[in-house]
Amino acid sequence: MSLPLRLPLQQHPKYSAALNRIGVSTAVIDLPDAVPVQVILRFGLNFAARGPIWHSNCRDVGELKRSRLRLVNSNGGDAKALRAAGFRQLMTPAHVAELALDRGLERHMTQKWRNIWRRAQHSPLTIYKEPFDSAKHQWLLKADLAQQKQKRFRALPHGIIHGYSTIAPNDVTVWTARSQGNIVAGMLFIRHGKCATYHLAWSNEAGRKHAAHHRMLIAAADGFANTGVVQLDLGTVDTHSAPGLARFKIGTGANIRPLGGSWLRMF
Repeated sequence: MSLPLRLPLQQHPKYSAALNRIGVSTAVIDLPDAVPVQVILRFGLNFAARGPIWHSNCRDVGELKRSRLRLVNSNGGDAKALRAAGFRQLMTPAHVAELALDRGLERHMTQKWRNIWRRAQHSPLTIYKEPFDSAKHQWLLKADLAQQKQKRFRALPHGIIHGYSTIAPNDVTVWTARSQGNIVAGMLFIRHGKCATYHLAWSNEAGRKHAAHHRMLIAAADGFANTGVVQLDLGTVDTHSAPGLARFKIGTGANIRPLGGSWLRMF
C-alpha cells in the first residue's frame, strides 16, 4: 500500500523503526479506512501519536471500536468517530504549523517575516547542509539540551535522531550557519516520505542578530521542495509558553490548524 503524501513523522514506519532501536516497543494496528496505524506500547496501552490517518472522510466506527487502540493523540478531523467508538477526550487540541512547499514561499510570508528574511540574504553567513553525524553534530545536541534546561521545556529524546539516522542516513539533515568561521546557528530536519519535520534548532546571539534561522529555514524548504517534499511540519504552535517561536512559525505563512486532542478508551 502506498503511503499518503502528507503522513506525519509519528505515523511513518521509519519512525517506529527508530523507536525500536532505542528500546521502545511498537506495533501496527490495521483499520479498514486508514493507513496502518503505528502505535507505541505504553503502560499496557496502545498509543497512537498523530493517528489514525484516514484515507477519506469515511470512518468505520465499528472497526475502530473493535480495534486494540486505547490512547490516541489525534491528527484531527475524527472527533465524532472517536467519540462514537467509546473514546473520551482527555486534552483539547494543540495547533500545528504546516508549510506547503508546492507553492511560492515568499508571497505567503507575513510582511515583517519577509523583510527580515530578505535582509538575512545579505548577512555575512555561510550556510551549508550535510547528513547528521552523531559525532560531528554533538555540539547541536548539547546546545539543544542546554536550551531545554534554560527554557524549561522537554522535547523528544535525541535517541530518536540517532535511530532514524541509522535507518535512513540521508533523511536526517543538519543545516549550519557560520560567521567568521564560528558556528552561530543550527537546524535539524527529518524527512519522512514526501514530508519533512523541523525537529530542533539552536542559535546564539550572533545567529539571532543575522536572522540565521529565517535564512536557513527557507533554504532548507527550497532544498526539500527540489527533491519532491511537499510539506514541512514546523511543529506545534504555543503562543502562551513559546510566543517568540510561535510568531516565527506563523510568519512563514504556514497553515496553522488544530490537531485532534488526546483521547482514551478503557474497554
